[in-house]
Amino acid sequence: MSELRADALSPLDAATLWAQLHRLDTEVIATRSVDRLFVSAGLAATGLSRLPHIARTAVFGVKRGLGYRGVCVARELDGGAGWEVVSLRLARETDDEAVLALLSAACRETAQRMARTIYLRIAEGSPHADAVRRSGMMPYTLEYLHALPMKAEPHRETGFRPAKRQDRHAIFRLYCRAVPGHVRRQEAASQQEWRAVLDSYECEKEFVLEHDSGFQAWVGVGPRESRMLIDSTVDGTTDEALDLVEATLGVHGVLVLSEHQFAPQRIAAERGYTPLGTRLMCARRLAILNPLKEAIAAPVIETVPLRQ
Repeated sequence: MSELRADALSPLDAATLWAQLHRLDTEVIATRSVDRLFVSAGLAATGLSRLPHIARTAVFGVKRGLGYRGVCVARELDGGAGWEVVSLRLARETDDEAVLALLSAACRETAQRMARTIYLRIAEGSPHADAVRRSGMMPYTLEYLHALPMKAEPHRETGFRPAKRQDRHAIFRLYCRAVPGHVRRQEAASQQEWRAVLDSYECEKEFVLEHDSGFQAWVGVGPRESRMLIDSTVDGTTDEALDLVEATLGVHGVLVLSEHQFAPQRIAAERGYTPLGTRLMCARRLAILNPLKEAIAAPVIETVPLRQ
């Protein structure tokens, strides 16, 4: 095993990374919008990181002379149960030792901060996949990216309404119905972990579609990406969800569907959505979940014979 070690960077060092990003031009993580987190990490030096709208971040680096061989940024997700590796940059095209050192450091640090799970996304077929797996980050599902159709049909009125804070539990129950068990076990076995996963989606708006048995669908829309959870027991739900995505996200947005969402993938293809790429979702458990024991040993109670 490599003895290369990554160290946590001070907020001041993290803030100065901007000047070196051009030397770290190989991005391992399939990221969305992360560069701003270098600034967020640096703001800790001024005390502004205590403001609620700035996410807690941790930055790690592998030194190479006066510069860096690689840097990694992780951010705390909502609820504190999960963290996400949102950027991992290298000075070389491939550097398995640096990837392993940076991810190992991120796992150690986030575990000390009481995280249960750490997540990351890499491109399918990435040359860094082996080093990512060696760090303990195990792939558990695929995310398919789709470009919205350039000539969308006229948008119809849908039955979706904006989600409210009190809808969180019902959305989690929809998640439990719509997502296979082997994915939930790795991703979000509890509602607190689901809050973390939802935060990683970076949704700015959320919408829900109600039905007699509960929520039939959920749609989350972010700056560039949109996601959905569909309970496929009612016909037409996916078309309504796609109508909402097209009306809210715009033609330059991206629809993200998981590999188990077969019906939405088929319907999206029929409506003119085009594939853009595939991401591999990985996670590592940092804490062991202790299930409730069904039986426990009881002390022996001395018995007294009854009178006949």
